[in-house]
Amino acid sequence: MAEPLLAKPAALSAGLESPDVFRRLVYSVSDYAIFLLDPKGNVASWNPGAEKLKAYKAEEIIGKHFSVFYTPAALAIDRPNYELRVAAETGHFEDEGWRVRKDGSRFWSSIVITRVLDDGGRIIGFGQITRDLTELRESDLRYRLLIEGVADYAIFSMDSHGNITSWNTGAERIKGYKPEEIVGKHFSTFYTEEDRKAGLPEHVLRTAEQTGHFTGEGWRVRKNGSRFWASVVVTPLRDEEGNLCGFSKVTRDMSDRKALLDQLQQHAHELELRVRERDESNAELEAFAYSVSHDLRAPLRAISGFAEALHDEYRDRLDEVGRDYLNEVTSAAGRLNTLVQDLLEYGRVGRINMPLASVSVETAINGARRQLGELPPGTLSVAVPAGLQVRGYPQVLAQVIFNLLANGLKFHKPHAAPKVDISVETRNGMVRLNIRDNGIGIAPEHQERIWNVFERLHDRESYVGTGIGLAIVKRAMSRMNGSCGVDSKPGEGSTFWIELPCA
Repeated sequence: MAEPLLAKPAALSAGLESPDVFRRLVYSVSDYAIFLLDPKGNVASWNPGAEKLKAYKAEEIIGKHFSVFYTPAALAIDRPNYELRVAAETGHFEDEGWRVRKDGSRFWSSIVITRVLDDGGRIIGFGQITRDLTELRESDLRYRLLIEGVADYAIFSMDSHGNITSWNTGAERIKGYKPEEIVGKHFSTFYTEEDRKAGLPEHVLRTAEQTGHFTGEGWRVRKNGSRFWASVVVTPLRDEEGNLCGFSKVTRDMSDRKALLDQLQQHAHELELRVRERDESNAELEAFAYSVSHDLRAPLRAISGFAEALHDEYRDRLDEVGRDYLNEVTSAAGRLNTLVQDLLEYGRVGRINMPLASVSVETAINGARRQLGELPPGTLSVAVPAGLQVRGYPQVLAQVIFNLLANGLKFHKPHAAPKVDISVETRNGMVRLNIRDNGIGIAPEHQERIWNVFERLHDRESYVGTGIGLAIVKRAMSRMNGSCGVDSKPGEGSTFWIELPCA
């Protein structure tokens, strides 16, 4: 049965039904080459779009075979006649490919060839519509080359069911599949057996479709069965009407980063265990030291008491050597008693457990001054605003200030009177108490050591002490959520400071 070139709508007026209207329509189209071929393929009509696209004027091309538009390679395989044959047999032929203009230049075209039948069903010719898609093809080619050139990322597309439709070089490098091995297969191929059983691939597509994207990390499987840690992004692809037509997927191999993070976590875990073991050891050591220190007090009192009784009642019966021995015993017992007291104080500061309270800085300084006893005039100067409050433990703060004042008064230069100044700085919600002395100073390489237990920089004959005072300061400041430090140069004195939150 004959196929009409155009169906005839019933509502068209007689004027619109005329062949002249159709001819005017075809000749008004400039973006498409629309022309007729006779049954042998010779050009029978030529519209302005064909002249614009192929550069032939009507009088130059009508009557010539349409094979003049084909490349030598297409002519070598008799492509023009093949296309007419298919159109004659099936009713139409569609294709994209290179075509040639009058000047020999090529353009990428989309063509549709439709057979034209008369009322008796005989082929009387063909209609051809050609469109120039060169710019679109070049754009697609640039995009494809860009995607193909990315080697560090697997970039591929899938249809709406998750079957792979494209495959770039990076995907081949990361996953090990060549395009012909994987295109058409489901992307769940890359998932572990556990993830497939858990429905993870379906969850990925469902999340991407519902939320606009899916991002995640996890183990994926290469062609050879080896696993790698992947970071993936899945994005839905939709047409102009919003209908889902597929997905794009970008995968990056993050195995090196995963291994590094695992190592860091392992090291952190090991460090945590070591810190815990150290804390437990320290706790045991402190408990032992406290127990020993506490138990030493009774025999120390006995030694001191008997030494004092011996001094009072039998001093005159001893010769000079005996009195020297007695003085050594009394002095050693005193030093040991001071050491025991400091150890007990160090342990007490570590075990103290009470809520932090508002402490008057002025009151804490006065408490420390009372422990020092009488001082020569001008030895100590204090410049602290009245009413200044910090967060801490009242008794502990007074002990800290006493230790620092005693330290500043003790380490004075030979033949020079000690002098200590106390000042305050307030900034960013913190109160810093500075205790500056005019003493011997501390070399930079020793300024970290002095905060350790039993750390002494001088012999006992030069400067007495147990080496625990600054360790007590450091531990106490840590328990009160504060900090401490020192600024010093040899021969220029030292400024010890403590810092606590303002109350």
